[in-house]
Amino acid sequence: MKYQLILSFALLTSIINAQVIDSPSDVVHKFFIAMNEVDTSYLTSVLHKDASLSSTMLDPNGKGIISVSSVDRFAPSVAKSLPGDLNEQISNLQVEIDGSLANLWMDYTFYYKGQLSHCGVNNFTMALEGERWKIISLSDTRKKESCVYEEEKNAINKLVDDWHLAATNADSISYFDLMTDNSIFIGTDKTEVWTKNQFLEFASPYFAKGKAWDFKKVSRNVYSSDFKELAWFDELIDTWMGPCRGSGVVVKIDGHWYLQHYVLSVTVPNDDIKEFLKIYEK
Repeated sequence: MKYQLILSFALLTSIINAQVIDSPSDVVHKFFIAMNEVDTSYLTSVLHKDASLSSTMLDPNGKGIISVSSVDRFAPSVAKSLPGDLNEQISNLQVEIDGSLANLWMDYTFYYKGQLSHCGVNNFTMALEGERWKIISLSDTRKKESCVYEEEKNAINKLVDDWHLAATNADSISYFDLMTDNSIFIGTDKTEVWTKNQFLEFASPYFAKGKAWDFKKVSRNVYSSDFKELAWFDELIDTWMGPCRGSGVVVKIDGHWYLQHYVLSVTVPNDDIKEFLKIYEK
């Protein structure tokens, strides 16, 4: 009996530990935070000791150039910087996982000491080592032209992040100032199709209590044909209702992006649709 209790406790501990291990996307986000904070201990902990690091770019004649580095060279180069010097902003994160192998692809814009340096795409390949995801390959493309699109994506990401943060902080002025006068908010209930004034009337009691709602971005994709006047996005957010989907339209007015249309929806796994319909029909 004592042996069984010990074995059960060990199994339970293993399950609990497995639940707190970072996902591949968590590793990517923390990787760039660590770069910005010059936390080389975290960087080396998630990079496999034999990881391959490479960059590719095109020369003026359109021919490819490949630069290869290593973990032993990467960490010391980061350590030479000051916190805040290395600011890499990512968007359009795509994740594919098959068992113990993961591939992550994303757009990025890199700022050095507050100035735009270059942009491109990152490609992370990760493998599960024990119970932890390790980066076994990191490649990127680098270019200086057309980075204006990345800057606009970052501006839109900041707009939506600030909008969610204002709700978390119960800052109604900032929250509704980020929405156009003709904006529409569509909530999870079928009756919730609100103009800005209607949404303000609904939300005011929550903001007045000093605690509105706390939506945290998990991932977001931003799209546009030219990022001049109009763009749209979709996002996965963590909420008190569980994982939700949000999608929206943003417009540029006097050089600044504003939210004009937002749709919030609760996610229901396909396998649970029948159970969901039973609840809905009540």
